[in-house]
Amino acid sequence: MNRNKVLDRSHQTLYSQIANIWRDRILSGEFKPGDVLPSEREIAAELEVSRIPVREAMKSLEYLGVVRQQRGRGVVVQEADLGNALKVVGPLVTTITPDILENLFDFRILIEPYAAEQAALYATESELQAIKEAVETQRQAYLNKEKAENVSFDFHYRVLMASHNEIIVIVSRFLSEVQHYSRHMTLWNEERRKTAFADHFAIYEAIAARKPELARETMKRHLYEAKDVLPTVPAASADD
Repeated sequence: MNRNKVLDRSHQTLYSQIANIWRDRILSGEFKPGDVLPSEREIAAELEVSRIPVREAMKSLEYLGVVRQQRGRGVVVQEADLGNALKVVGPLVTTITPDILENLFDFRILIEPYAAEQAALYATESELQAIKEAVETQRQAYLNKEKAENVSFDFHYRVLMASHNEIIVIVSRFLSEVQHYSRHMTLWNEERRKTAFADHFAIYEAIAARKPELARETMKRHLYEAKDVLPTVPAASADD
């Protein structure tokens, strides 16, 4: 079935529209837990879009816990649970306003420094490696002048996972759509992407060195700096 008629190229971002389509198809039972979704190429052809927004849509659904990437198989539908239900319902329908973005950063400033502190205390070696890989992916994105929203989310998400606090992880997934938009508004130029990478590297080093206080304060400074950028972002950047 061709669904390109539901895509509004003049308003909502393509990736979130595609994520909504596939979320609804999964929740309707068309694709059940364990099913493998069509490839990026097939979905892109069906919707008459490039593979880039399809890839971002699948990443968004993965952050929400709806699907997961499985090596050798592709994108696989996840089993539903209470946490996943909370992750799926709210984020994709939230009205994003300047006040919402300010509130989001206020919330993150309360939660994420604590998570970084806990990660410095409790992260396993595999979790430290995952954070390190996220930093390296962001470095490559910066060098290649690529968008940084997804790789930035991935870094923060891995830090939250390493805190070993499931509620923090669930709430972060619930807010992932708003967070993606906020990162679009704070990573809009090369200088900001460079600063974010440097901050993330410093946070990783503090966590890897098992310095909880330094990890907490570095994360807090990073978030305050990102929040301060919000009022200066040109309005047109939201549509870039």
